Amino acid sequence: FMSNRGRQNVCSFLCLDLKQDWRYGADYFETLLLDYDVYSNWYNWCAGAGMTGGRVNRFNIVKQSKDYDQHGDYVRHWLPELKNVPNELIHEPWKMSQFHQKECGVTLGVDYPHRLQTVSPPGDRNGGDNKQKQRNNNNK
Repeated sequence: FMSNRGRQNVCSFLCLDLKQDWRYGADYFETLLLDYDVYSNWYNWCAGAGMTGGRVNRFNIVKQSKDYDQHGDYVRHWLPELKNVPNELIHEPWKMSQFHQKECGVTLGVDYPHRLQTVSPPGDRNGGDNKQKQRNNNNK
């Protein structure tokens, strides 16, 4: 089981941030979800990727993580290599200094991957960090 919010976050990250074809996500979820429904799954992936002409919900994944997993319990459950990372860095482990990495027993690029670089929308010369996009993402 995965909550609707979780499904929307995955779709947003895969399709809008990583610029992957939404059908990969829909197909993958089809194979794994216990509550799978063909119409809900495929339509929601299509809509989440912005293919239906409606509003596109681009989620700020870090903000969502902080809002819905304030103490990092979920992150630590599924990413045990981050179990010793302090709360203030658990949602952004790539911000750990060398000292923090050593103190927590996790080395970025070895025990946990470096941060993924997302693809900026065409014509965005600011690497995806323009003020309007920031305002939109902060509200989600």
